[in-house]
Amino acid sequence: MMAIQRTIDMSKGDKYFRTDVPIFVNRAIEAFDKIEHRHDFLEISYVGEGSGTHYIGDLALQVHQGDVFLIPVGVSHIFRPATTSSSRPLVVYNCVMALEPIRPLLQSFPGGGALATVLDEADWRHYRDAFGEFRRLFLKLYDVYTTKRSGWSTELHLAVLELLLYLHRYRDEASDTVQKAVSPDMEMALHIIHNRFHSPITLKEAAELSALGERQFYRKFKSRTGMSFIDYVQSVRIEEACRLLLTSDRKVADIASSVGYQDITFFNRLFRKKTGLSPREYRKETGQAHERIPWQINDIP
Repeated sequence: MMAIQRTIDMSKGDKYFRTDVPIFVNRAIEAFDKIEHRHDFLEISYVGEGSGTHYIGDLALQVHQGDVFLIPVGVSHIFRPATTSSSRPLVVYNCVMALEPIRPLLQSFPGGGALATVLDEADWRHYRDAFGEFRRLFLKLYDVYTTKRSGWSTELHLAVLELLLYLHRYRDEASDTVQKAVSPDMEMALHIIHNRFHSPITLKEAAELSALGERQFYRKFKSRTGMSFIDYVQSVRIEEACRLLLTSDRKVADIASSVGYQDITFFNRLFRKKTGLSPREYRKETGQAHERIPWQINDIP
């Protein structure tokens, strides 16, 4: 870290916000010709790809994929890539919001007032995406904002509430109350299940990640999820298989293999058990239902 003096511009929210949507989301490929700035809105940034330097306040911080920053009103900052090579870009997702319209939204939800403390942060905050949740949230925000499907404004506000809730929870997770309720090691086991479903993962391995005996882990896992370990893993895999059936034209056997099942007969039987349909029936019937819904509304401004 080193102290730095720089020329700073001012960025105004009215450049980004619609009158009815005080939220703006973008995906930026950072470059050296961008100007450092401060702004009159709250910004939450997620480093989606690459590495570089984040100049924020009087500091220069090295950043990598998975870094998250909460940047309050008036704090100056700029991201710079580690290299000018187009093959190694620094990609940053930004969610910015006007504070005054967001406050009533929080107050309208039961318990939402507690999230206002996130909006009121006076200093910038730095977080790490340990379990992939920030990535999921920012990809969702970006998709909702760019596709503008029917009801997109409602969905965007709900996604922002989810992001603020996660930031609130993440910030306070060191408290005794949260530590008693949520085991970080259990979170790691769940993260592995959701991100390594294509590879074998055993109860013993998950218990070791949680620093628990197998029986104790099994009891805690079922209490947390409402499902046995095997049933939960199978559900995650079948959910991913459903997504692939609807978003790709890959063969069923290929999809089965990609979610961890080499035995196509077992996969078909399990898929029907979980969904009530065979994979081919699911692709045909659910795919046709999606085609009947006008997801893309072209006349939305």
